[in-house]
Amino acid sequence: MPVDDNDLIRALGAIRDAAEVIPLREAAMRALALCGIKSAYFIAPLTRDMRVGRLLTNHSLPRVWERHYRARLYLVDPLPSLSLEYSNAFFWPDDLDTGALTRQQRHYLEIAGQYGLARGIGVACYGPQARSGFLGAAWTHDAPPDERIMFAVHQIGQIMFQRYCQIVRDDLDMPPLSNRELEVLGWMCRGKSNPDMAAILGVSRSTIDAYVRRIFAKLDVTDRTAACVRAYALGLIASEELERLARRARAHEQGQS
Repeated sequence: MPVDDNDLIRALGAIRDAAEVIPLREAAMRALALCGIKSAYFIAPLTRDMRVGRLLTNHSLPRVWERHYRARLYLVDPLPSLSLEYSNAFFWPDDLDTGALTRQQRHYLEIAGQYGLARGIGVACYGPQARSGFLGAAWTHDAPPDERIMFAVHQIGQIMFQRYCQIVRDDLDMPPLSNRELEVLGWMCRGKSNPDMAAILGVSRSTIDAYVRRIFAKLDVTDRTAACVRAYALGLIASEELERLARRARAHEQGQS
């Protein structure tokens, strides 16, 4: 699909001028929509050692994929590490040497394909102070993206990450939250009580209490409200408004198919 240069310039300007993380996310997704992209995910930091704790941001991809990704799939997702080998955006699986992947990595691509990530555009994003991240944008169209689309997604990823680094630069020393802590934080900010979260996650109440105490300590807060406000400000979780917009977009798309 053609990308209007003027629309793209305005969209990139909105990303550049975003003052907080949530508006930044929304501006980035509007820019990606100009390229025909409705869902994406972002992780940071970007390293070849996949055991390093990564912050996952999910834009309109299924919750079940997000849950499995946080639990274990991040360990075998080859796309972030492979993006380091490309100077620009790449298109998967066409640009991948699947024969060089491990059995687990190939299996991940099969699983991801079941949740809308069979094909996509990947971008390694770089920011100040040697910070890096990865943007994976789902591509659902029959024809592969042309060079203009690839370049546009590359621009969106770079400007988005650089702006993100500027917004959160004062919080670089905050201890990273584990995948389980991020999951607990997400349920907390949806209004779930500690007993509710224990039942949802299949763990004891005392385990949830311990997670909550660690989250408070890492975010330097003393109550749930302050924790959620800080989490939204740092982009650790998506707002319910953004989630509702994503659900409406998916419902509208399904109604047209």
